[in-house]
Amino acid sequence: MKINPLFIAVVVISGLAIALVKSCAEVSNIQSDNAVLRSDNNLQNQVIATQAFNFNRFNQVAEHANRLNSLIDTSTEETVIEYREILRREKTCDLPVPADIAGGLLEHAYRLRSSAMHTDTEGTDGVHDRSATTSSMTYCQAVLWIKPLLAVIEKGNNNFSGIRQIEQERKN
Repeated sequence: MKINPLFIAVVVISGLAIALVKSCAEVSNIQSDNAVLRSDNNLQNQVIATQAFNFNRFNQVAEHANRLNSLIDTSTEETVIEYREILRREKTCDLPVPADIAGGLLEHAYRLRSSAMHTDTEGTDGVHDRSATTSSMTYCQAVLWIKPLLAVIEKGNNNFSGIRQIEQERKN
């Protein structure tokens, strides 16, 4: 039995045609995958650029708030020193604030402080874990509390203002 050379040529050409079709399909798949990867890379670059911009902007806002808060601290310290000098010459400085008012103020201050502290049951201090004892407060002490308390409120407002500004910029 003799194999016809024409038959062999047809089989070889068919094999090459099938290989060519498979190669074209692979090239098409590779091109499609490359297009998807390029698109993913572009999206990822946009996300990274946006995050870098946001971090930079957040840092600028935080730095501005910190600068304002430092100015407030300096002003508060100067005012308290000035008040102390004025109160030192005051004859009625040692008069006590009524006990109900002093107790209420101190209780409120202790409650605010304890709510701001993180609870850590591992490191409790047996000496300082009891409730605060009621103590008296003089009018001069109350006067010296006012400016630092107002400064804390103003510093908190600066921080909240920065947060509102960042949130507004994120919405836009």
